[in-house]
Amino acid sequence: MSESAAQTGILVKCSSCNTTMTDLGDIPFRTGGTSGAAHLLFGNWAELGEGVLHLDAFVCQNCGRIQLFADRQTRDSLGR
Repeated sequence: MSESAAQTGILVKCSSCNTTMTDLGDIPFRTGGTSGAAHLLFGNWAELGEGVLHLDAFVCQNCGRIQLFADRQTRDSLGR
């Protein structure tokens, strides 16, 4: 799980309002795999190609903009 901005002391500013954004923490996004009828037919086998990206999410309380950043775990898994 990623470290939140509160733990690292990083402040993210909204690119629209230039106000400090609220840290929503780590949001896991599922990628790959299948859904729908294929999932019904193959069950858990349909999830073999599935992966999870961990993204840090921030929201601006002023304008509602949401910004997502790849956390360290996701960047490391991409080989960067």
